[in-house]
Amino acid sequence: MRSNAIGTHFYQQKLFLRWAARNRRLFSHQPYVLRQQKGSFVIGFRGVSKLITCCFTKNGDIMVGVDYRNTDFDIIGEFDLYEEQTPSGRWVCSMCRDHPHPDKTEPLIEYKDRKELWIEHSFKPLAAWTRESFTRKSVLCLSRSGGMTWARIEQKQNVKKTNKGVNFFRKFPVLTTR
Repeated sequence: MRSNAIGTHFYQQKLFLRWAARNRRLFSHQPYVLRQQKGSFVIGFRGVSKLITCCFTKNGDIMVGVDYRNTDFDIIGEFDLYEEQTPSGRWVCSMCRDHPHPDKTEPLIEYKDRKELWIEHSFKPLAAWTRESFTRKSVLCLSRSGGMTWARIEQKQNVKKTNKGVNFFRKFPVLTTR
């Protein structure tokens, strides 16, 4: 399969790759493209465990996931955006409008253009998440019970408590290099 097949790029892919290259300082670890297909692309983060990747889809899904032993083990972060243009020409995330978080107190934000919507709603929060999650004290913890699996990033001081859990079975360092 060719990695640069014609028609594989879509709006948020082009925008994210340009924006991330210009805003490297916002990420704790630089994102890079692992693979792309028609309608999706997957990034990794330099110096971060290969078990952790982020998949962008054309329809607006942005999921940070854990792949363990060639399976989609769990999703540990979501920055989805379902774009919609209002009759006045502004841009909103329709999921935020239609399914607001019950703890959310701020009003729905309308953005002046599509680019601002993607950057402010999803790309900047993803970059902030990397700064919070990809630290020297971060450990990727995997758990399972029957057919259910889940993963989480814990700080080292909390790992002993996690290790004692009956469903915990494996841990990995989040960072592979400094």
